[in-house]
Amino acid sequence: MQAVSIQTSQNIQLDYELAGIGERILAFVIDILIILSINLVLSFIFSKTGIESIALNVIIYIISYLYRFICEATCNGQTVGKMALSIKVVKIDGSSPSLPSYFLRMVMEVFDFFIVGLAVVLIILTRKGQRLGDLVAGTTVVKMRKVSATNVQNKAIMDKVDESYEPVFFEASHLRDHEVRLIKAALKAFREDANPVPIERLEEKLKEKYNIHSELPTVKFLYTLLRDHTYYMTR
Repeated sequence: MQAVSIQTSQNIQLDYELAGIGERILAFVIDILIILSINLVLSFIFSKTGIESIALNVIIYIISYLYRFICEATCNGQTVGKMALSIKVVKIDGSSPSLPSYFLRMVMEVFDFFIVGLAVVLIILTRKGQRLGDLVAGTTVVKMRKVSATNVQNKAIMDKVDESYEPVFFEASHLRDHEVRLIKAALKAFREDANPVPIERLEEKLKEKYNIHSELPTVKFLYTLLRDHTYYMTR
């Protein structure tokens, strides 16, 4: 089993099993079938309008070509094919893939898939299972299930969440270690002394810093941030 270790900005090392070449190919085939279906549907719709032109064909091609980029950029590194195989795109440095990263992967597909066998050869030969687009973008493709998660300095602040847990605030993925400690300390002070000032001030600062809009009560808001943070750091 090949695995890749990703060190996050929160000093957490996550070990993921690399997606196999068969899984990546099958996900790609599923996506191609979806792209062809989109192409056929759009062609049918345009033909029914009685309007046929080179411009419309170009539009159909662009929409089909952008499908994978749009999916990965809006669905946390997954296309429909990747969702079906439970695999996703991640950054090697532990940060969340950015739009430029997804765009580079899309652009380099021209070389990866039109130079016969190039993507397959690179995925097999590179240590982190990277095709040309991954090498340029600093990404790879992993299985959703992590192998392990370790955090030497902050293991004590990481709480478990259920596999079925659905996060509420994506911004929680950006919390720093000291902020997680502050949240826990403030909640502890509230439990022991019923002092609402620390948690209220912390809530205000975090909402302002991360531009979070929430109507949750202060205590529930902070506990939700902690659970969401753990979810993102251990997936």
